Order: sequence, then structure tokens, then C-alpha cells
Amino acid sequence: SSGINAEYGECNDYVAIFSCRTWKLTNHFKLPTIDAAGFEWGPSGLELCIWDHSFEHRLYVYSLDGTCLFTHEVKKPISMGLQCVSWSPCGQYLALGTHTHDLYLVNRTNRKVAGELKIPEIISGEEVQYYREVHTAMSGTTIMERLQSTPEHKFQVVADESIEMRFSEILTEKKQGNKKNSGSVNTKEKRPKKYGVTSVKWSHDSTHLAVLDASLPAIVTIWNIADKGITAVLELTTNVKTFVWHPHLLRLIVGGGGSSLSMWEYDGSWIIQLPVECAVNVNNTGWSSDGNALLLAAKENFCIGFLE
Repeated sequence: SSGINAEYGECNDYVAIFSCRTWKLTNHFKLPTIDAAGFEWGPSGLELCIWDHSFEHRLYVYSLDGTCLFTHEVKKPISMGLQCVSWSPCGQYLALGTHTHDLYLVNRTNRKVAGELKIPEIISGEEVQYYREVHTAMSGTTIMERLQSTPEHKFQVVADESIEMRFSEILTEKKQGNKKNSGSVNTKEKRPKKYGVTSVKWSHDSTHLAVLDASLPAIVTIWNIADKGITAVLELTTNVKTFVWHPHLLRLIVGGGGSSLSMWEYDGSWIIQLPVECAVNVNNTGWSSDGNALLLAAKENFCIGFLE
């Protein structure tokens, strides 16, 4: 196995590759990038993809000896470049998330774009599994009836014909000038910290893709790679902090920073309430390699969970 270190020197980007057994430098080569933004190892550990900064839509795939195997570039009239890249476990596809909400699937074999995915502004609940997290308050007219009732925390299936996907937009404030200078207008823009596709994760069998768009911070969309369509949508009441696929099953766990988790499978979606003794506001998750245990972590504490 090998490790990588990105460097900058003499007005150029460089990659240093180290052996994880001896920690000795095995290769060092220059990159054609303007400002390398990130890298991703291929599932075989023998290939490495590197992408340029957010104003360039370029991706480079290298072998460990420094040979550039291929370059991918999307040329559009308006393009803000790549924001995240994820290599499928089978090694056939690279998923490229952009600032403009586009998600490209690049076929590693023929080096061509195999599909372009984009969350539509309107989704049909009749065609897509749409799950919305809801909190049901205690019911009853008297105090005793309310105490005896149990509030529900669950996913509600939304079967509306058209569900609007409300993307976060750039808000513009306009301040009118004073009487002396009534013709002047001061415009102030409020921009979100992140915009577009920020995280993409593959299922273990490379058949599905879970996508988080920063402009829809409380929603995770699940895509079927075979038909390039949305299979399911999970809408939380809070912003999504973490999501992770099971290493052997088609099962997705989503955390919104609270004391509960959301779980999606083909059969449906459920809310998993954490035990009281597990006082963790989950911001990060990770499965064990065998899929029997789930790490639930916050900034200051963590616990290990087991699904029964």
C-alpha cells in the first residue's frame, strides 16, 4: 500500500508517493494543475485521480509511476469546476460533483461521460420513494391524555404528484439611498458557504449513489446507476451531517447531528432512536469492515452501535 502527499514548490504542484511499509519515498512527479484541490485513490490502489481547483473542470488519472493515464475535462459556457470526486468500488466509474449541481459519471474503461445526473426542481412522489422526517406531538385534550399518548418520530411517505425541491439561492439585499442621494442603491449579496454537490458515496456493489447537495442541506438523494434516475429521497428536519453505506448490504445510514439516525433500504426508511445512555449528537459515522458495528461520533465523544 502507498500514501500520498501533495506539495507546492517552484510555482508548480507536485505529488510525493510513499510506501506505507517503509515510509520511504517511491516516486515524485510534477502535476499540470493550476492549484490541485483534492485526490482520490482507485479501488485497486494502483491508480490515483487528482482534480484542479474550483474554477477548472479538469481531472487527471495517474499510475503510481507518474504516468498520466487519461485527462477528463468538461467544457461548458458556465462552469465552476469540480467540488468532490468518488471512485466506484468496482473501479468502472468516477462520480464528479460540481458547484453547479451537476453530477457526472465518467467511465474509466472508455474514458467518456456515461451519464449526467442533476436533481430536478420538481420530483414526483408517485415515481420516487420520498420520505420526510416528521415529529408527531402528544395528542389529547386533557393533561392526562397527553401524558398517556406517545409522540411519534418517523418517516412519512410523500406521494404528491409534484414535490418542489427548494434549492438555497443567493439572496440579494437592496438598500435605497437617502433623500440627498436618492438615486444611489447599495446591493449586498449573501452567499451560502457551500453550493452544489458536496458529497457523493457509492454503495458496496456500485449500483447506487447517495448524493448530498449543499443547496439542499437536509436532503439525501439516492440514485440508481442502471437507469440514471432517482430511487429515493430522504428529507430530514435538520441538515445532514453524515451518511454512509453498509459495506455489504444496500443500506444507507444518515445522521443529522442529533440523537437519532435514519436508515434507508429498498423496503422502506426508518428512524432509529439512540439509547439514552448513548449521549452522542452524531456528526460522523463509520461501519466496521464486517458490517456488524457502527461508529457514532461527535466532536467530544463517541459510541459503538449494533443493529439488532
